[in-house]
Amino acid sequence: MNIPTIYLVGFGPGNPELLTIKADKLLRETEVIFYDNLIDEKALETYSAQKIYVGKRKGRHSKNQDEINQILYTATSKYSHIVRLKGGDPLIFGRVGEEIEFLKQKGIHVEVVPGISSASASASACGISLTKRGVSSSVAYCTGHPLHYMNIPTADTLVFFMGASSLQEIMHVLLQKQWAPSTPVAIIYNASMPNEYISKYTIESILSENIKGVSPSIVIIGRIVSSKNLF
Repeated sequence: MNIPTIYLVGFGPGNPELLTIKADKLLRETEVIFYDNLIDEKALETYSAQKIYVGKRKGRHSKNQDEINQILYTATSKYSHIVRLKGGDPLIFGRVGEEIEFLKQKGIHVEVVPGISSASASASACGISLTKRGVSSSVAYCTGHPLHYMNIPTADTLVFFMGASSLQEIMHVLLQKQWAPSTPVAIIYNASMPNEYISKYTIESILSENIKGVSPSIVIIGRIVSSKNLF
């Protein structure tokens, strides 16, 4: 008897050309794909598997996490090869830990396939290196949503995921944590996609100009943003 396997696969930052070889292979072999928000549905048309949307987005969740967990488990009674497709890298703010824990408790075999993070794609879009000798020897990935989970670690460079709607609050907290008002900030919208857009500010100018973030965006903060671009 075939033991059902659920593959938790990272789609990458959005551009299907940045999909890993293993992810593409699994998507071609699988029977069903449960896919997240922010994944290009046209790109999924390449694959013959059944596609089921189970995405979550602030203020308009189609399914909550408990429902998604149960849907994945129920699918194992019908399918032996299942792909749970997540944007970016599923191990970075992808709630993959909750799904793995639930499925393993149910005796389901799980395999994680990492993807290119939207943080890496955003830094590449800006032509900056998240770490650079003499400028940034540490980088921290942070969540900007929900606000009560927001934590500002000690690092030279901060990368905020899901921070578009709380951009103003993040800047206020940074000032409270003694970050200089002149600290440069890059906001990258839809990194790797044709409509990618990059804007640069400082903490102070975001607040004084009341700049609002647009989702999906990555926010990179630190001196590295104003350092000499790689290209």
